Amino acid sequence: MEVTKALAAWAAETPEITSEVAIQRARDAIYDVIGCMVAGAGDEGAARVRATIAPYGSGLATVFGSKTKAPTPWAALANGMAAHALDFDDNYLPGFTHATAVLIPALLPLAEEIDASGRQLMDAYIIGLEMQAAVGRGVNRAHYDMGWHATSTVGCIGTAAACGRLLGIDVEQMTNAISLGVSMASGSKVQFGTMAKPFHAGMCAKNAVLAAQLAANGLKARDVALEGPLGFRDLYSNTDSGSWDDIVPNLGKPPAIEEFGLSPKLYPCCGSAHKVLDVVLGLQKQHGFSADDVVRVETLVEFGNKRNLMYTDPSQEMEARFSMNYCVAVALVHGRLSLSDFTPRAVQRPEIRKLLPKVTMDAYEEGAQGPDPTVRFPHKATITLKNGQTLTGETVWARGTIHNPFDASDLPEKFQDCCQGFLTPADFDATRKIFENLAELDSVRRLTGHLVFEAGSDRGERFAKRKGHGI
Repeated sequence: MEVTKALAAWAAETPEITSEVAIQRARDAIYDVIGCMVAGAGDEGAARVRATIAPYGSGLATVFGSKTKAPTPWAALANGMAAHALDFDDNYLPGFTHATAVLIPALLPLAEEIDASGRQLMDAYIIGLEMQAAVGRGVNRAHYDMGWHATSTVGCIGTAAACGRLLGIDVEQMTNAISLGVSMASGSKVQFGTMAKPFHAGMCAKNAVLAAQLAANGLKARDVALEGPLGFRDLYSNTDSGSWDDIVPNLGKPPAIEEFGLSPKLYPCCGSAHKVLDVVLGLQKQHGFSADDVVRVETLVEFGNKRNLMYTDPSQEMEARFSMNYCVAVALVHGRLSLSDFTPRAVQRPEIRKLLPKVTMDAYEEGAQGPDPTVRFPHKATITLKNGQTLTGETVWARGTIHNPFDASDLPEKFQDCCQGFLTPADFDATRKIFENLAELDSVRRLTGHLVFEAGSDRGERFAKRKGHGI
């Protein structure tokens, strides 16, 4: 099967997808990640990336957290870092990716450069999701479980196609864009819990822009980069991975954005903990116990999720986002998790740290779910209380998935929480109004003009200060 060529033909030539479901989900996902980019721009790592790109000159693209514009690839790098800095951006089931934190940081500056419309932005985004789904299902679950960070591997390839779509390149050029994306796909999960993890999102957003622009200017590459010997599947996966046999002939039937949707986050931490957090908070609300009543919390997650949550005793806020122990402890003490829970000082709170040893985590066996990354097992939590009572719950789908969607107020409240104190009231209101009908926006520049601000740099203290928790 000619996988690379087939994906390229679909990405370049398929008619615009304009179903009500697709447009609404794309709008919501872009809205969500814009909030995450605003909130994440003030993170120490995001500021260091901005400082790194500053000497490379000015350009046409908005850099979140700076009033100085940059060339498109460098803006993509900085904005991808900001989008993923707080791990508050969405997950994408079929790709095993943080899809929107790569797609929009790449597409938004490119749209500014060519003065694209909101409709063109959304079209390229939807195409990019389809490509991430197809590539991801062809190599996962094995690819992810081997330790590759699919956001920066699968995400790079799919986003290169999305950028090519926005540029309007032909099938041959799209084939080269995807192939070049394969050459620039990299990133290991060894970086989880460090600044390098969100850097991956920025890195592959930049690489995706370059892959599409290079292809548009005639740079050629192999047309079997995904499926051929020494290609992406051959090198980055194994014989236990998925297959493109049923995926490629059925591209867009239905579109991935309709079949799978996106999974925006209710908690600013690794999505691997979210199902357990839903269960723990649900049991606490139902039974009214406090953190002091808890003897132990036993959790069960999928194999890859346990590997992601690698910090049982986190020492700082980046590690805490990848700690089941920390996230459950915060949930038990405060009945929620907020942005202000992830600062160096917050991680050291005695009332939280004393609970860490009470939380344990086990996992299903590797490969138990089979190769299809869209198959999900329930995550479980068993809470033992001092009075001898044992409470148990489980869920297959986290809050925010299409199977367990947000309440109507969740996304607007999250957007406001992310933007509070960073955007002016006038810019906040204008941005929100634009998103009421993003598809009718004549120029993306009208949106990004309201997203210019100086972010500064800290390790989450900005959220603690505005919440009145001190630092």
